[in-house]
Amino acid sequence: IIAVEVLHPINLQVADRGEYQDCDRCARAFSSVIDSNLTFMQQILAGDSWGKVSIPIIEEQAWTWVIFFAVMITINLGLL
Repeated sequence: IIAVEVLHPINLQVADRGEYQDCDRCARAFSSVIDSNLTFMQQILAGDSWGKVSIPIIEEQAWTWVIFFAVMITINLGLL
């Protein structure tokens, strides 16, 4: 829910700049809880496309690294 409320508006700003022209799903990566879960699962568990969505968002608003780091730690500790 935090990703939808906090990351999605920032992600839309990044998408409006044209950052995701080669990615169909990137602009809606955090548009709903289901999309957010799928994005986190793709990035953290599968290790796929970390730079396509997360890095542009962190470059737009540097403080968002805290959210991505917290999600990564929570999922990694949960897998232990």
